[in-house]
Amino acid sequence: MPMNDNDDNGEPCAGCRGRMDRRQLLVLVGASAGAAAAVVALPACGPATGSPPTGPVTVGNISALPVGAMLVMSNVVVARDAGGVYAMSGVCTHEGCLLNESSETIAAGLSCPCHGSTFDGAGNVTRGPARAPLQHYAVTVGADGSLTVDGNQPVPASTRS
Repeated sequence: MPMNDNDDNGEPCAGCRGRMDRRQLLVLVGASAGAAAAVVALPACGPATGSPPTGPVTVGNISALPVGAMLVMSNVVVARDAGGVYAMSGVCTHEGCLLNESSETIAAGLSCPCHGSTFDGAGNVTRGPARAPLQHYAVTVGADGSLTVDGNQPVPASTRS
């Protein structure tokens, strides 16, 4: 999964602009070494907040997922279009942040709250800094309509159940 702090033009992403690098930190610490107290606020992108699914994950029932709907649950996204049900990672390919859980339709797509990347309902990047699409995973529909996503089984984005 490619992760970097730059947008498509090689510039720092909006969330990382102004982040203090190591050299700036050392200069600041050195300059404040004689001070009685120093408070330093360091803007930063922060650590990744999620990782793609691993192993089987039960995600609900097909009866609760009408055509055109999308359900974001932590690190898994499940959607249903005219071709069937599909699943993909709910983790941004830029810095590993979890995608917004407010998306409810395929048409609305997905967005990353950390740095502003957006993805269409099929997981393709529509705005960076993310560059790679979301990974898709196999979905099994049980006899009772239960949906299970297998995070150990990547599939092409065109795969539907």
